[in-house]
Amino acid sequence: MHIEIKPSVTQQQVHDQLRQCRAGDRVHCLDEGQFLLCKRLLEQWRWGDVLLLMMDDQKQVLKQYKYRPPAHDEIPRERLVRDQEQVVYALEKVFAHCHKVGLKVVSFSDGLVVVPTTLADDPLALCSASALGINDYETYVTFAEQVE
Repeated sequence: MHIEIKPSVTQQQVHDQLRQCRAGDRVHCLDEGQFLLCKRLLEQWRWGDVLLLMMDDQKQVLKQYKYRPPAHDEIPRERLVRDQEQVVYALEKVFAHCHKVGLKVVSFSDGLVVVPTTLADDPLALCSASALGINDYETYVTFAEQVE
């Protein structure tokens, strides 16, 4: 799949569009400034599996970029802490929004589901169509799983 970044979109819209990328996706930019913004975001997120292309009006590739991780494997502690802080902030925003719209995130089985607050205490609702599973990309583990 490829995503085309239109020249008229805002930086926030560029950010949101890039967040939709998956491994193997391509991002096409027509604007130099947006190309540089996308490049900076891909570097910041360390996404090496997304190809960024700057295209001209005739769909010819002018520039391309793909993030390459540093040669050393160890990530500096400061970067890990900064990433951790960003993730916590993003999760807090998501949980605040859930609270605002009347949803609860519930640990169920070995994953997380989202249900309306009114159904959160009903065990049968957690395995019904009212519960939407969250794709945690294998990052969520329970304490019990960690101890095993």
